[in-house]
Amino acid sequence: MKYIYVLNRFQTREKTPHLIKKLEETSARFNREYEIRIHETPEDAARLKEDYRDTEYIVTAIGGDGSINHLLNDLVGTKNILSFIPFGTGNDFARAMVQELSDPVREPDIQERGNQESGLREADIVRINDRYFINVACFGIDADIANDDRFVHSRLIPKPLRFHAGVLFHFLSYRKGRRLKVECNGETIEKEVTSVVAANSQYYGGGYRISPGSRIDDGIMEIYIVDHLSRPRMAKVILSMKHAGHLNHPAVRMIQSGKAVVSSPVPFRANIDGEPLYSDRFEIELIPKGIWLAYDKAFLESFMSQG
Repeated sequence: MKYIYVLNRFQTREKTPHLIKKLEETSARFNREYEIRIHETPEDAARLKEDYRDTEYIVTAIGGDGSINHLLNDLVGTKNILSFIPFGTGNDFARAMVQELSDPVREPDIQERGNQESGLREADIVRINDRYFINVACFGIDADIANDDRFVHSRLIPKPLRFHAGVLFHFLSYRKGRRLKVECNGETIEKEVTSVVAANSQYYGGGYRISPGSRIDDGIMEIYIVDHLSRPRMAKVILSMKHAGHLNHPAVRMIQSGKAVVSSPVPFRANIDGEPLYSDRFEIELIPKGIWLAYDKAFLESFMSQG
């Protein structure tokens, strides 16, 4: 099957030639048939959906969670397979897949599609209003942090530290929570919260393990509601989240469901896989086996080892 590598030069910038060389060398090593598609502007990238409406390729995002999210939304409803090579700020979805998909998985009907690729499986996705995400959606202070371009896209802060810098800033400037209504499993919860998270996978925020029990093909979505917290108590939750210690905190509640609605009388921010959304009502629904996902561990290890 042919691979399409999607490179956004407006994101990879001066590193684009080096990435192209690595893609060419690694693909030759693995005898892949491939094409490298380079987008110079966001407008170029927006036209991808029409180009691959009727194709059957493994289309690969070269970038972070946001690049994967954009490609996911382009490929939903087509016969193409989603793949990725992590090259972003957080790479949280890639981090989760390293754990989940390291062992090759064979679905019963893979042979019917003629795909012989390792790590190929059907993955759950989540619809949120008119968009889709595959990793995590967050609301409240989490969304404020993830949407803050002063830190997330700063070229003055090293990539591994950008989200942590945003966490520190918003933690120090935090004054009060946000009143949100969460409707889930026939229950309505309306109160002031620090954050609400809908998780299809395990990590967000550059390595915070918000949902350690999540799997991308289990047909379950985890909804986390974090009560309004004082700054000292919030610090404890944030620090414990690296190792999933927040699950034992009395202010954190987890609900498993296939659907949820998060709303407020006034519009508020959300963030899905690193991409911002804004509305007064977010309708969220898990779509089991919503897309085919390819993860080739050997190829990725070879690609990443080239520096």
